[in-house]
Amino acid sequence: MLSMRRHANFIKRLKSVSCLFTASVLFPMQISAAVSDYDALVIKARGGNSAPLLHYLEDQGKKSALTPNQVADWLQVSGWVDNNDKTTIEIWLQYRGQMDVPARGKVAAARAYRNLKNWNDSLAVWNSVLQEEPDNVDVRTGWIMTLADARYNQQALTEANKWAQAHPGADSDALLAYVYHSQGKNWDALLVASQADDVEPGNKNAQSTLLSALSANRVSGPALNMAEVVPTADPVKRRLELDAAAEMVRSSYTSARNEEERFIVADKALARYDQLLTAWKDEPSAQNDVRRARIDRMGALLVRKRTSEVIKEYESLSASGEVPNYAKRWVASAWLSERQPEKTEAMLMSIYYPNGPIPVTPLGPEDQQDLFYAHIDNENFDAAKKQVENLIKESPYLRRIYGSPTPQPNDNWLLGQSLLTQYHIAANELPEAEKLSEHLARTGSGNQGLRISYASVLEARGLPHAAEKELKLAEVIEPSNLELERQQAYVALDLQEWKQADELTDDVIARSPDDEATLRLARIRDVHKMSEVRISGTQGISSDSPVSGKNDFNINTAIYSPPINDNWRLFTGFNFATGEFEEGKGISRDLAAGAEWTSRDYWAEMEVSGRNFGDGQKIGGRLSGWHDFNDNWRVGGSAERLSRNTPLRALRSGVYANGGDMFVRWYQNERREYQLSFAASHFSDGNDRIEYGLSGKERIWTTPRFTLDFTPGIGGSTNTKENVPYYNPKSDFSVVPGLSAEQVLYRHYDTVWTQQGLAGVGGYWQQGQDAGAIVQVGYGQRLKWNNVVDGGVMLIWDKRPYDGKRERNISLAFDLNVRF
Repeated sequence: MLSMRRHANFIKRLKSVSCLFTASVLFPMQISAAVSDYDALVIKARGGNSAPLLHYLEDQGKKSALTPNQVADWLQVSGWVDNNDKTTIEIWLQYRGQMDVPARGKVAAARAYRNLKNWNDSLAVWNSVLQEEPDNVDVRTGWIMTLADARYNQQALTEANKWAQAHPGADSDALLAYVYHSQGKNWDALLVASQADDVEPGNKNAQSTLLSALSANRVSGPALNMAEVVPTADPVKRRLELDAAAEMVRSSYTSARNEEERFIVADKALARYDQLLTAWKDEPSAQNDVRRARIDRMGALLVRKRTSEVIKEYESLSASGEVPNYAKRWVASAWLSERQPEKTEAMLMSIYYPNGPIPVTPLGPEDQQDLFYAHIDNENFDAAKKQVENLIKESPYLRRIYGSPTPQPNDNWLLGQSLLTQYHIAANELPEAEKLSEHLARTGSGNQGLRISYASVLEARGLPHAAEKELKLAEVIEPSNLELERQQAYVALDLQEWKQADELTDDVIARSPDDEATLRLARIRDVHKMSEVRISGTQGISSDSPVSGKNDFNINTAIYSPPINDNWRLFTGFNFATGEFEEGKGISRDLAAGAEWTSRDYWAEMEVSGRNFGDGQKIGGRLSGWHDFNDNWRVGGSAERLSRNTPLRALRSGVYANGGDMFVRWYQNERREYQLSFAASHFSDGNDRIEYGLSGKERIWTTPRFTLDFTPGIGGSTNTKENVPYYNPKSDFSVVPGLSAEQVLYRHYDTVWTQQGLAGVGGYWQQGQDAGAIVQVGYGQRLKWNNVVDGGVMLIWDKRPYDGKRERNISLAFDLNVRF
């Protein structure tokens, strides 16, 4: 930023030159034809070559006593040399006790003390000169400016106002502007400087002061325009150019109707920086300005979502020096966008908490959000929770504003509550998130963002219908809100409203194509439109089961096409099963093809298959579907010719079955659900089988990385025929309560690696046999990657009675879903 002090010193130096040339014997009014040697040296000094005169006076002082005027000349000319203030003070200290130095010499000494920030010594000399020349404008001005520099604020302001009233004019107003600026009252300085320029538009002092005031107040554009009129050094012009470009960068961060408007400003800033860097890159004296331009340019790059370039530029700049904290915040945001939260968190903590738990500066709303999401994305839930708790603790609901008798709502309180909601979501505390977000949405009904947040929690809990209603209410406030449309698009995908999801997503992409939230939505939509491969199966390891046999293996595969006309997908699949029984080896092969249809609240699948089993081959078919009445209730079923649930041992003996099933599911939320199922099968050997079951889930324990569920299961069956070549109890019934646990081993955005464990102990009753115990234990792992891969494997140990004999079964179950 352009320094008002530098302008003032420059102006006073010019005035001191004028004083010397008019008041000193160095420049007499009458110049004779024969110019003395001393006068020649004086003329050279006046032309800028002061070294000869300074050397002469130094040598002369060693040979004989100097006159007071010569000492004054020496002091004055010494003061003209850059960075020569210490030498000037040495001359002053040498002669001040030997003679009465003329006022102009004392002025030079006072200015030297001032330049060295020896305020009290400078003021002592100024006071001495004022006693001699109380009406000297330069002396009075220098004294008042030094008072301002020394932070004698009240005295400086009083004297400046008194002088301005006694001697009205542009110079007096410029002096008053300097005093205001020294006290940090930049708007007052700008007001007075503007008045000075109005009083005398051509006054160089007034123009320079106005230029400084504009720059100090970041009014960079007008300041740069003035620099074309006011004589300004190249370094100052470069600084003003950088200020103007930085102003464009700041403007690009201002909220606008859409991203495009902000991008226009950022693009202008980038274009200007490119011009400046090209012009200055080969100029040695401009390298500090080149570095500042590169630093500030990162802010515009971040607005344009060119995050990789921000990171690359930062790495280059930090290798050659320190980067200021305001630019490090841009780099932290870039790292967060590039999904490197560990670097973001470390950098933000070094900025805000370099010395421990107490921040070096109060965090603003944006600072709080940046640091919070860095903690969350880096899985540092404890730090995120502590930060939110501290923010809420320090932010009462109402705050008092100076001058207002009525307490006002505290924005920081609302920010704390909103961040607490996001913490609950990230930490898997969805009941708490729903309770808090609903309270905020109901009590702040005019706040659209609160309703959108509440709807997002409902969606996360698997309640898209309820979320849709909340978003409809929020739509009344501002229908075109980007965040609203994004959330509506997600809900539409959950509800299988494909056309609506496409329209919303297309509109969001058109309006904010580079926004990170938009890119994520587009990615989810793109994944939905991909082809899909599904693979699942089991491999027996050690088994005595009469159902699956020994060395059993089965695999089911299906390949789905991308959506056709939104609602349709074609698929084909291959299924294979084998197992060894007492009567021989059983093999079954299926080749299937069909179509899937989905629409709001409906799903259906139609399939035709060719099955090869035993010593025959038959054509089968399947029709499956379900309907959602609301978020809580779903009813579904299927009907099959050559049912896939036909036991392999029956197929080995040439027996097949036709059948169907129905189910009713009640879903409260992600923590509680139950399903009642019923199935009937008619075997080709005349046997009719009825199966029924009740299964459910109750959440017991939840942490950010661990869940534990209670999984009760009740099931039974009846058969009408006995003495058949497959396991076929007259009737049986089982109750197996169990526990299912899942722990996150690694999570990085859309990559999640988990381990699962299950255990169950129950009872089994079979008609005509003694009751027995059922014991199940399983352990597995699952990997989800980039929304396109979801695969898992689980080792299962199971022991249960069959026809009164307890049999053991160890198997490996696997499944894989891939989108491509």
